[in-house]
Amino acid sequence: MVIVDVDELIQKAWKAVEKAGVPATMQNDAFKEAVAFLRDGDAPGRDSREKSTGSHGAKPKKPAKRGGTSRTRGFEAPKGDDGAVKDLPDRETFFRTLSSESGIEEQILTDVLQYTAQGDVHVLPPSKDLGDSKAAQARTVIALVAGARAHGLGEDPVDDSPVREEMKKKRCYDRSNFSFHLRPLKGFNFDPSGGLVLTSKWIDDFSAAIKTATGTGTEE
Repeated sequence: MVIVDVDELIQKAWKAVEKAGVPATMQNDAFKEAVAFLRDGDAPGRDSREKSTGSHGAKPKKPAKRGGTSRTRGFEAPKGDDGAVKDLPDRETFFRTLSSESGIEEQILTDVLQYTAQGDVHVLPPSKDLGDSKAAQARTVIALVAGARAHGLGEDPVDDSPVREEMKKKRCYDRSNFSFHLRPLKGFNFDPSGGLVLTSKWIDDFSAAIKTATGTGTEE
């Protein structure tokens, strides 16, 4: 496994933005994209999870599981005040917590999301109901799965591997354009150390994704 030097990664990304002469109003987005690009290039161990075989034809090792759900380097299982790893919530607790955090009724959430005993979050509606293009569908899946994992499971940062896997299942995943799918979302950003972090605007993106998936609103 190749360990990424986060400070060096950030410095490289910022130098690339400055060298490119990006206008000040666009530097934030350019920086995020540069971080994502450099991280993918500098951390082949992370990208290898998306390949079926390694350089010698052997299948890559699966990430270790903790508490019933996959966790990769840099992602920690939710912990209680005593520092002990918390058990995964049951289905009722997961949806009740997510409903409380998002302000969306549990019944609506259960119509859109599936939560398994292993701690996985899946999107129930078919891809055609998630947006009128693959890019729109990708944004819907990111907002739904990342939002649910953050505020239903308590992941911080959110492991982006399950998010990408769900996008693959919905046939809207484009590895080379993942950062561009993420860019229009105001509530979700790349974390320099890996994964996704949420801002206070996650609720707007999550609510819009729910409306799109249920056909009760028009995606902007």
